[in-house]
Parts: sequence; structure tokens; C-alpha cells
Amino acid sequence: MIVPVWSVLDGLWEDADVDHIRLERLLSSLNRTDHHASVLHRICVVCAQHPTIDGAGISQIRDGRHEVLAASDAQSEQVELLQVACAEGPCLEVMTSSRPYMEPDLASLQARERWPGFAAAAAAQGVAAVFAFPLVAGGVALGALDVYSTHTGQLRSEQREDALLLADLAALAADQVDGAPTVDGVALFAEPIEPWAHPAIVHQASGMVSERLAIDTDEALLRLRAFAFVTGRRVADVADDVVNRRLRIETWVVDG
Repeated sequence: MIVPVWSVLDGLWEDADVDHIRLERLLSSLNRTDHHASVLHRICVVCAQHPTIDGAGISQIRDGRHEVLAASDAQSEQVELLQVACAEGPCLEVMTSSRPYMEPDLASLQARERWPGFAAAAAAQGVAAVFAFPLVAGGVALGALDVYSTHTGQLRSEQREDALLLADLAALAADQVDGAPTVDGVALFAEPIEPWAHPAIVHQASGMVSERLAIDTDEALLRLRAFAFVTGRRVADVADDVVNRRLRIETWVVDG
């Protein structure tokens, strides 16, 4: 089974210190959500916890069909379904461009001309602004994380950066097992950020990843933790697979 982790996160490690802290914070938030819900639902819930963000949803186009995968709440699910019914909206924009799409005022002339059906229907649901972030795997947008607000105005920088990272994690979760769109029942673990808090085998695996990929050990540990997150496992268990050659570092292929 090939898990295309790092192709999705090519740009995630450019500022390792900031992303390390952000990832840890978001993992901790995910860990506090309902463990019985799907990973994608929990990502939507965390996204909607920001002030001025009132809902979030995830959808994808698969085999020519636009499907809603998850939403933070019932109203957000209805807004996601409006995009399907109207065959227009922010999700389709990012599916075409593979870039985020921001519409801070759904009542604007631009929005009404671009999405005549969706803009009116979403406004009737109380949505005033919409923002979409692509779920990218292998350089291709396979879906979008859509963010809704009942107030006009742009997202703050912190909100945008969190949404971008959550979209990356959603892409990993949606694409991790033979293209399956949901990963129900997967437990998320927000394990310690401090290197000293991990067992020795994690340090050994980090050293192997660092050497093989020519990266520093902090980035290697972060990659191990992200891989553990999307596969619903403990970092120590992933590290054990790396050290015992059950997980090949070069392509992150699970042997056997």
C-alpha cells in the first residue's frame, strides 16, 4: 500500500519551526474532538472553531460525481449540498485551479455573476462569505475544504494558515487507503512535541529518516509524527516499522 504523504506536503516544511508548532496545536485540537467521528468530520469541526468561522465542509469530485464527504454541522452540510445541486461554488473553483479561492462577500456582484444559483441559495442559508482550500494529492486537487462565515470580510492570516494545513491533513486522510474518502473510527494522537519525550526507537528512526532524506532530525521527527497521524498510529509503532525495515523510507511503502 503506497501512502502518498509527502507529495501533498511539499510546501509544508518550508518554515519547520512555525509549521511544527501549528501542526502540534491542530493535532491537539483534533485529539479533543469526538473520537467516534470520522477524521474528515473532526477536521471540519476544528476548522470551524475559529472566531468568525461558522462552519466548514469537505467535498470531492470522484469518478465524475461531486460528493460531500464531511461537514462540521448540519447547516454546513446543507451549504455543501447546495454546491452539488447548483453545480457551482468555491469547491469547483479550487478543483479547477488547485489554488485557494476567497469570496469575502457572497452578495457582491462578482459572486452573484460567478455563482448565480449558489450565491443566492447560500445567502438564504445565512452565509455571507465563503473560502475554499484545495485537498491536493500528487499535484492534483481531489477536493476542497470549504469555510463559511455569516459575516462578510476576509479571513485573518492565522485562519488562512490553519485552513491550509487542515486541508493538507484532510487530503492525506481522504487519500490514504486506496482512495477511500473517509477514515471512520481512526484515533488521532497528539503526541509530545519535545524530542526527549519519545522512546529511543523514535530517535533511531528519526536518524534513519534524516540520513536517507537529507533533512535535519527535527524535520524527520515531524514527518514521522504526521505519518503516524494520518494512519491513526502511535509514533513509536511507525518508528518500529522504519527501524525494522517494514516501512521503506524512500517512498513510504508498507511491506507485507
